[in-house]
Formats: sequence, structure tokens, C-alpha cells
Amino acid sequence: MEKLKTLFTTVSGIFAVIPGITVLMSNLGVPPNTSKFLFAGTIESLGVLTLLLLWLNKEKIVSWSVYKITKLCVVSIIVFFISFVAYLFLFGWLVVPVDNTESLFFPLWSNGELQRGLAEFGGSKSELIRQWGRDDVYKVIQDSSTAPLLWTTILFLFI
Repeated sequence: MEKLKTLFTTVSGIFAVIPGITVLMSNLGVPPNTSKFLFAGTIESLGVLTLLLLWLNKEKIVSWSVYKITKLCVVSIIVFFISFVAYLFLFGWLVVPVDNTESLFFPLWSNGELQRGLAEFGGSKSELIRQWGRDDVYKVIQDSSTAPLLWTTILFLFI
């Protein structure tokens, strides 16, 4: 029985690493020009902390009723889906694909030259890229909207 417990513990540990490794290998869900290591590390850290919290509170959790556990699971699933949809929405809104090259990651709000450029083209990110060129828009994002881009990345990490 002890060998079986050790096997399941090992398998669950290996299984817990899969999301972070998937992000590292595929860049799945990572905004362009953002560290995939930051996103993978965040996913792994939150996974480890969650497992640690469950392990530390296992006696308390065992004493809970099935109703309470079910309710907590349903609420967790709902929060997950809301967060997932919000992430997909923001990703689709702020990451603009560019033909034959890497996509551009826009901040949630713009400053300076980026703000003026977007205003000139009615807020259309795609039109701004077509008129100014991908590399020029990338440079303007990096130069004029550094803080908003950082806050947008942090928002992506928390969602």
C-alpha cells in the first residue's frame, strides 16, 4: 500500500508540472514579446502553492461535508471559466496579428505617441500597423507606453 501511495504522489507531482512545461514549449497564451518563463513560472508557482495549501489543510478538508466541498468546487469552476473568458477576450483585443511576422501586444491603455497614433486612426490598432508598419508601432509601444504595458502584463498574470 505504501508503494502505491508513493507512486500516486510521484505521478501527481509529474502531472502538476505539465501546464508550466506546456507554456514553456508552446508559448500558449503568452502575449508576444513577453517572457514565457514568467508565465510558466507563475503557473507552476500557483500550482505548487495550491497543492501545498491543500496538503497543509488536509485534516480540515476531510472533516468538511460533501455539500461544502461540492459548493467550493462549483464556485472554483465558475471563477475559472470567468477568468478564462476574460483572458481570452483581453488576449484577442490586445494582441493584434500581423501578416508574415510576430503579433503585436498593445497595452490596455496607451500614452504619448501611441495614444495620438491610435486617435488618428479612430482607435484601430490594425490600421495603425498598416499605416506605420509593424516595427515602428512596436518601437512606439515600447517607448511611450512602458508602464501601461507592464500593468497589462501583470493583469494577464493575475487573470
